[in-house]
Amino acid sequence: MLAHQLMYEAPMRACLLLLQRLTQRKLAILGLAATLLLATASAMMVLQMRQSAWDQVARTSLNLLEITENAIDRNIELYDLSLQAVVEGLQNPRIEGIPYDLRHLILFDRSSTANGLGAILALDTQGNVFMDSASQVPRRLQLDDRDFFRVHKERPDAGLYIGEPTRTQKDSRLIIPFSRRLAYADGAFAGVVVGAIDVAYFDTLLRRLSIDPGSSVALFRADGVMLARNPSNTKTIGQNIAGSAHFHHYLEQDTGQFVATAKVDGIERFYTFSRIGSRPLIINVNVSVAAIQAIWRPKAIGISAIVLILCLGITGLTLLLQRELERRMHAERAAVSANQELARLATTDGLTGLPNRRHFDTMYEQLWSQAEQSGEMLSLLLIDADRFKRYNDTYGHLAGDEVLRTIARCLKREVSGPDEVACRIGGEEFGVLLLGPTHREVASRAEYIRQAIARTQIPHRGQDGGFVTVSIGVVSITQNKHTTQRECFAAADAALYEAKRQGRDCVRIQFNTN
Repeated sequence: MLAHQLMYEAPMRACLLLLQRLTQRKLAILGLAATLLLATASAMMVLQMRQSAWDQVARTSLNLLEITENAIDRNIELYDLSLQAVVEGLQNPRIEGIPYDLRHLILFDRSSTANGLGAILALDTQGNVFMDSASQVPRRLQLDDRDFFRVHKERPDAGLYIGEPTRTQKDSRLIIPFSRRLAYADGAFAGVVVGAIDVAYFDTLLRRLSIDPGSSVALFRADGVMLARNPSNTKTIGQNIAGSAHFHHYLEQDTGQFVATAKVDGIERFYTFSRIGSRPLIINVNVSVAAIQAIWRPKAIGISAIVLILCLGITGLTLLLQRELERRMHAERAAVSANQELARLATTDGLTGLPNRRHFDTMYEQLWSQAEQSGEMLSLLLIDADRFKRYNDTYGHLAGDEVLRTIARCLKREVSGPDEVACRIGGEEFGVLLLGPTHREVASRAEYIRQAIARTQIPHRGQDGGFVTVSIGVVSITQNKHTTQRECFAAADAALYEAKRQGRDCVRIQFNTN
């Protein structure tokens, strides 16, 4: 009964261990999946925050550009109208004959005297001032060396030309010249009408824009000459930034955005730029990348820290649960090993290491059932040490135990097939079950076992040949409903008795196929 219980308990223990291993693996997978899910969700949230910050700065920069662009374009347009009025007046032959003071009033309206706007001058072909909006007596200046004078002299189609920033001789104010060409009736060069807008005027206009620290707004010509900037920096006015690595962006399209390092201060910025109308002017809003990062990075770090703590918590909890499962699995393994050892001890002979009578009875019943189903021949060998009591009386029980162990070793070597078993079933008696071999094979196996034990040549003064020998009784049957296990065992025992009666150290076989 115990053998049956242990035989069924072992598979159950194995299944339990398998389920625990699967559970441990699933727990690890779930922990990893939860960690990855949290990490992915936080990464997506951080990326969304980052994108939102950049989108917000982009929209704000475009709005600032639109406001500033319209204001600058409108002011330049108004000032250009004043210049065009002077050009048209000077080219009108009816104005030449009127008195100088009246002609001065007609040519120069009050718009040219607005705050931030400089005087309008009319220059002849030599660059000398012959009319001055600030005074009826023209100042004595010769400006033929200025870039705007050379441009209009060489290019009849220059239109409104915006010159490079320069300083006034009187008070060293930075001004930006705006000029148009004077022409005779035949189109020949007749001089230049030039006015100026203070750089401070553009600075004031740009300062009204609300920008973050580290950001800037700049106004420059299409050829790269800086005209105005906020924060104001007089050292950069007139500087040419066309040599910067990112300047090509301004020439590729009228409006755009990009990230680059500023040539002026070496700060990495997010640039949003636009041309001012159809004029050769470009305005940009530059927001430092650090300022954009300050919008989303602190929140992202906070979220990442929280997610990291959660992931570490999940990982720690998973490891604790895995450790507990592993501890339980080790306990189960120890229990299974203990039960297996108990089962082995319950079915093993302690002296010889062979299976005992309990295991022999179990295997006898099992092989008997197999023989009934398959029709194979089942053979039973009963092996008994000859005159063993006399051996114990002569050499002692310790020597007798060694004889039994020697016989067991021989049986272990000779009986090792899948449907074969050798057991110790009594004091000096052993049983062997063989399923499948033919009559001749069984007889040969029995004789080989007898000879193997005889070859050990263990001295035995009480035996005729002087050495330890065994007698073997064999029965081989083909199963039928008339034969029982008890009858089969009794037949083998009778064959063993016959071997003893006929002088021992021999094999006697009884075949039963009925």
